[in-house]
Amino acid sequence: MHRCSYAVASLLLTLFAVAVWADDAPTSQPSTQPAVIQASDTDAIAAKKGEFVSVEGVVAKAEWSKSGKVMNVYFKDADHDKGLIGSAFLKNKEKLDAEFGGDAAAHWTGAKIRLTGKVELYGGRIDSMKDRLEIVIQNPQQVVVIEPAVKP
Repeated sequence: MHRCSYAVASLLLTLFAVAVWADDAPTSQPSTQPAVIQASDTDAIAAKKGEFVSVEGVVAKAEWSKSGKVMNVYFKDADHDKGLIGSAFLKNKEKLDAEFGGDAAAHWTGAKIRLTGKVELYGGRIDSMKDRLEIVIQNPQQVVVIEPAVKP
């Protein structure tokens, strides 16, 4: 009976040690929240290219493309030709919609949001957008609705 107790205790101690070690493992994202940049501050966002940032602003329009493969999120006060866009892809649509009332695009349009992610150069196929910066939205935790849209 005592041998079994020692074996169980040893197993529990090992599991505890593994759990503690896992908490110390490095992560791919920064451990602290980045400073918040206003969506209208195109220069500040451009200076952070390649880095994780949080961008805050009112969404002028969030909509899925005609093909339904990508949703683009445009900010109200951002530069129309150079401003940051958020992009979400079809493979993430179901989890985004589930988190945001069944239709993330409709939920975000008109809302003040904070979008967190890595600032990258636009990687899509639309030539007129090639010089724009974007944050790819892969999971719902990247988007926080600060003020919901006012619906008429």
